[in-house]
Amino acid sequence: MRFSRRTNWNTEESVLARAHRMRVQAGLPIADLTASNPTRCGFSYPTSLLDELADPRALVYDPQPRGSLDAREAVCAYYADHGAVVRPEQIVLTTSTSEAYSFLFRLLCDPGSEILVAQPGYPLFDFLAVLDDVALTAAPLIYDHGWQIDAEGFRRAINPASRAIVLVHPNNPEQPLLYLGPQ
Repeated sequence: MRFSRRTNWNTEESVLARAHRMRVQAGLPIADLTASNPTRCGFSYPTSLLDELADPRALVYDPQPRGSLDAREAVCAYYADHGAVVRPEQIVLTTSTSEAYSFLFRLLCDPGSEILVAQPGYPLFDFLAVLDDVALTAAPLIYDHGWQIDAEGFRRAINPASRAIVLVHPNNPEQPLLYLGPQ
């Protein structure tokens, strides 16, 4: 089977992946800061963690395109506790930040549109951009006792094809995407 050219990525094992695999095979300790599955990170969970699954409402399949109303109301309550008024119809929940970014890329951009991304940034954007038929334009960050936005560098990176700016603190994909509006 031949997949789309969008997925014609180099999938050969990288030097880092090979070193990781060899350490695992040798039984050597690893401090893997890329691990994102909390079930494999050795966290201790309270024994009551899964009690909510015994609630009969958890067995009802009720798909809602924006996410469950109960969950969206909980998000609104969180923001209310922090002084912001948000209504449930303003909230859209996704299964991951990657899915949310992909939805936003497709919602805000036409094929070939550009999205400005801070560099260094979140490497997954490269893959999402290819899958969503958009291009990424790098905009610099400055390192001075921590990462900071290079406002002039961002201004220089904006061009007529720019549709959005993604501002992400390095290694933290949980940050917002900014829409530039009609061009």
